Amino acid sequence: MGRMTSSGIAEKAEAAGSALLIFRLARATGYRLAEALAALDMRTHEFAVLHHLQQAGPLSQQELGSALRINPSNLVGLLDALEGDGLVVRPRDPADRRRHVVELTAEGRRRLVKAKRAVATAERDLLAPLTEVERVQLNGVLERLASHTCAVTGGRGRAC
Repeated sequence: MGRMTSSGIAEKAEAAGSALLIFRLARATGYRLAEALAALDMRTHEFAVLHHLQQAGPLSQQELGSALRINPSNLVGLLDALEGDGLVVRPRDPADRRRHVVELTAEGRRRLVKAKRAVATAERDLLAPLTEVERVQLNGVLERLASHTCAVTGGRGRAC
């Protein structure tokens, strides 16, 4: 078989339906992550909150909900559960007593380490068919797509 031209590659991608493939892979990935985290009695939304707090540091509830695209009423219940498990605390912001600042506890950091290990194992299994070079390339492509998709969009706010 001869080399495929760039237009042939584009036609093949269009026929395969990239968006549908991404959707299917997202669902399968979500299932695997949920399964790995369930073994630690953690849900994916809880992992997302802990992970984001580790990366960003303490945030107001509003900033956290906005960054993770979680409805404020849903976020309160999620944070109540995490606080009840001793994984986060929500002291009042000393600069603005109307706001609560969400931050990880030492136990939250420990649980996050375990969760990251479980997620890494699930990711290795998911990416097993790829070589190390392909994994690096895939990560680069996913970062570009996320950057583009999650950018601020004309008046509608962040897409992710």
